[in-house]
Amino acid sequence: MNELKSSNSAYLKHHAQNPIHWKTWSEKTLDTALLENKLIVLSIGYSACHWCHVMEKETFSNQPIASFMNQNFISIKVDREEHPEVDNAYMDFIMETKGNGGWPLNCILMPDTTPLYAGTYFQTKQWMQLINRFKVLHNDHPETLLDFTQKYYQHLEESSGTNKKAQFNFSNDFSEWSYFLDIKNGGINSNQKFPLPTVLNYSMLAGKSKDWDLFTNLTLDKISQRGLFDHLEGGFFRYCVDEYWNIPHFEKMLYDNAQLISVFSIFDFLNKSTKNEFLVQQTIDYWLELSEKNHQLFPASVDADNKDGEGAYYVFKKSEINENLNEQEQNYCKSYFNMTHRMLWENNWHMHRTTYDNSDKAKKIIFKLKNIRKNKSFPAIDNKAICSWNCMMVNGLLDASIAYRKKEYLDKAEMFLKLIFKKFTNKKHQCNRLVYTNNLIKGTLEDYAWLISAAIKMGKIKNSSYWLEKSIGFTQAAISNFWQKEKNLFRLSNEQKLFKDVFELEDQVIPSSNSVMASNLYEIYKVTYDKYFLKICNKMLSAVALNAESSPSNFTNWMLLSMKVNSPKKQYVMVGFSVQELLEFYSEKEFFEDIYLLEKQSDLPIFKEKYNPNKKNIFICNDKFCLPAVLTTKQALNLEI
Repeated sequence: MNELKSSNSAYLKHHAQNPIHWKTWSEKTLDTALLENKLIVLSIGYSACHWCHVMEKETFSNQPIASFMNQNFISIKVDREEHPEVDNAYMDFIMETKGNGGWPLNCILMPDTTPLYAGTYFQTKQWMQLINRFKVLHNDHPETLLDFTQKYYQHLEESSGTNKKAQFNFSNDFSEWSYFLDIKNGGINSNQKFPLPTVLNYSMLAGKSKDWDLFTNLTLDKISQRGLFDHLEGGFFRYCVDEYWNIPHFEKMLYDNAQLISVFSIFDFLNKSTKNEFLVQQTIDYWLELSEKNHQLFPASVDADNKDGEGAYYVFKKSEINENLNEQEQNYCKSYFNMTHRMLWENNWHMHRTTYDNSDKAKKIIFKLKNIRKNKSFPAIDNKAICSWNCMMVNGLLDASIAYRKKEYLDKAEMFLKLIFKKFTNKKHQCNRLVYTNNLIKGTLEDYAWLISAAIKMGKIKNSSYWLEKSIGFTQAAISNFWQKEKNLFRLSNEQKLFKDVFELEDQVIPSSNSVMASNLYEIYKVTYDKYFLKICNKMLSAVALNAESSPSNFTNWMLLSMKVNSPKKQYVMVGFSVQELLEFYSEKEFFEDIYLLEKQSDLPIFKEKYNPNKKNIFICNDKFCLPAVLTTKQALNLEI
């Protein structure tokens, strides 16, 4: 029977009516595969994945295919957002064997979960040929499959081992990166354009040259003005299908939006600008509205498709423009939103915008366009609230509050962070990834890392001792749960049934959980002065140094951390100041310098004996000691340590 009917995952529920006897990833299912000595079909996807839905309709709803799979395989469906450790393990395999991957990720496994084959989207005929081939091999030539698995495990053993220690070196010389970057269209050199916030953070914070600045400005202009951004309602789409950023793949992912809020906010902070404030505000408002529909926390994603097809909610037919706007409004609309022949997608307009007009005329046209959208069905929302992704949005809100000195963003961030700790954690410092009404999924390193990161960032603005003490407790729990001293890295998960341990190293669209965790350890060291945390951080940097040297574009978050560790900045402890005064002070200092707002007595070494409820003081510190207090922010900015 199909077991997905009782699933909490929107993605799994999409497959609940398939005639295939889908099962979930569980100890019971994997034990059954071993007991019955059946190969496993493992199919991994997520709710907003367009091609996952296509394959579900074309192939997994096909009765002959279902009958064949039910007779010969144990078929398992996995939502990659529920089980990132499973997705990572088999994505590693397809990258090793084919050089590229994506979703849906469809694999054939041995009964013990060892991978034999992996691919992405298959047409019905191709899929039938594939599963029939492996059925024949398993029944008639099992020695062939066993030989493959033995060689694969030998490869894993040879390529794993203990990481070689090395000095973490990197170059931010633009000429050494130019092969990877598109200096004409922005972003990376690719026929498809992903925003890659980790690369943008690196270019803003480490580049420090005219070429890097030009690249950053170009890329952010393309992202903000062309097809990746929803110019009507706010929010960023996942990627563009062309090299010019014109037409997107229309799903919206929380992790993209959270990180891009940070990217644009940091850009404006560094440039003492409000250029992107409206875009940031639109995006925040869009996700806040979704959170209100989602029982307070942020949903994972919004689909690309509505009932009329991919992108149908977002684009406009010519007839919709002509019938709802008068001739003068049509001309203005087509000019303002760049509705030219180049912006046609399947004979519909997709909006671009190079300027912002706050006039009554523009507002009236936008109101009419929004009303056209209201008459369309809204794309499906994947309402599951993922711990790590919600923490990314907390970080985004905090970065926006600092960049634009808006206390309301800080208040929202604090509200969400308190809710996250209440929903996902307990007093034993255990963190869950997902909490359903009748089920929970344990947190991975990603969840612990981003939870700690959000608590640390909050602790740099408000209730410093409270949030930093929380971050220390969960850091110690993460070390206890995931640290593997042989590798000098953290495992992604403690999942026992996988064919290998998963170590997430490379910074992709989301920074690797290990690089986030290493950054957390350095931040904890700076407030505790405990070299235990710095020692682990440095071991991690050393463990990935050779990988980063050979592929720097995949280790940008690591490189930013290395830069911080090797060039420590001042820390400020403010006592007796308001949050708004702290936000104003942030705008005067360097980006990497930390500010803490001490609001009560604390035994944390950086705060010890500094609290005085009757006096305003600012202490300037480094990672070893603090200078005597000064009384004003102007004095603090002029002091060197």
